[in-house]
Amino acid sequence: MSCTPKSNRFGVVFTNDYVDIYRIPDNTKSKVEQLTYTPTVGEYPFLVSKNGDKIIFEVGLTGNTEERQQNVYILNTSSKEITNITNVFTKFAMVSHGFTADWSPDEKQFVTVDYGGSGYEIESFLELIDFSGENRRQIPIPTPKDIPALIQSAEWSPDGKKFVLTRGVIGLEQQLQNPGSAILVYYLESGNLVQITEYSDGCFPRGWSPDNKQIVATCFPNFPYMNESAAPLPNTVRIFDVENPGQPYERIAFTSCNDPSWSPDGKQIAFVCNKDKNHKGLFIVDSYGNGIHEIKLGKLGNPAVLNKPVWSPDGTQIIYVAGNDYKQTNIYSIDLDDSSNYVLTNQDDVYRLVAVYSSP
Repeated sequence: MSCTPKSNRFGVVFTNDYVDIYRIPDNTKSKVEQLTYTPTVGEYPFLVSKNGDKIIFEVGLTGNTEERQQNVYILNTSSKEITNITNVFTKFAMVSHGFTADWSPDEKQFVTVDYGGSGYEIESFLELIDFSGENRRQIPIPTPKDIPALIQSAEWSPDGKKFVLTRGVIGLEQQLQNPGSAILVYYLESGNLVQITEYSDGCFPRGWSPDNKQIVATCFPNFPYMNESAAPLPNTVRIFDVENPGQPYERIAFTSCNDPSWSPDGKQIAFVCNKDKNHKGLFIVDSYGNGIHEIKLGKLGNPAVLNKPVWSPDGTQIIYVAGNDYKQTNIYSIDLDDSSNYVLTNQDDVYRLVAVYSSP
């Protein structure tokens, strides 16, 4: 396996099992830098700026839920300076558990999810916040009457005109009767809210296409409760068209697959599929669901662990986590033109989140 990739440079940010944040500022040199040192806390999903100069991340103290305090920080990756920006998002001294946020395409605003009310009268809000925290706009998202459910996450479209939302059922009794989560699209200009999937589909959006017309998702039909008498249904990768009124939303689905990722030009999607009980493969399909083919991983063969594929900024490589088991994984990149594999990390570990940014 080659150790020195071609000169298509990019940076990689990732977390490991100890949930600190690391980066490789230049993939052609593969030098891993640790950016946070927090042995008593855990970093949750992060946001990385397009050029990698800023990372926004959430931290929560370990321990009981009642003792957990969470804050949001911004990390300057050049100076390594970390600043608490919790007050940008909330007036309280900590944020609620399960906090999610996304950047606007110009990285000048955040969207986050907030709640109000109590019991089944609780409501979801999208809150748009300037980076300074000075200007705020709250958008109420109605709670359905037939199945009480709340917004769990929001992701900005590349053109900044809409959000893809995840809405999950609340209340134990309701969850037992209607387990799962649904995908919706909210249009900022019109205020229209369109439901794309059913709650029983258990779908979670994994990204907008660069042209804003499609959404790719991973669906877990038995999530979060399974009927013990029924065999579990496989995970699926599903592609949805969201700009064709009157037409079916779903374009195609691939079973026993997960972790989809759009190519930078929006023409292809990479994802992972189970090849058999103990082995996985990396596959690519075009945005119409045609031409599916496997990317051979050289000496890695068909690893037992394969996840988190993301594209390099120029679309020539795919970065992914692979290994023999969940305690022996590394981060790799593969050239799509000649199937050359490169190991980017220098030790076996459990890698949880991976993001890629353009390196100057």
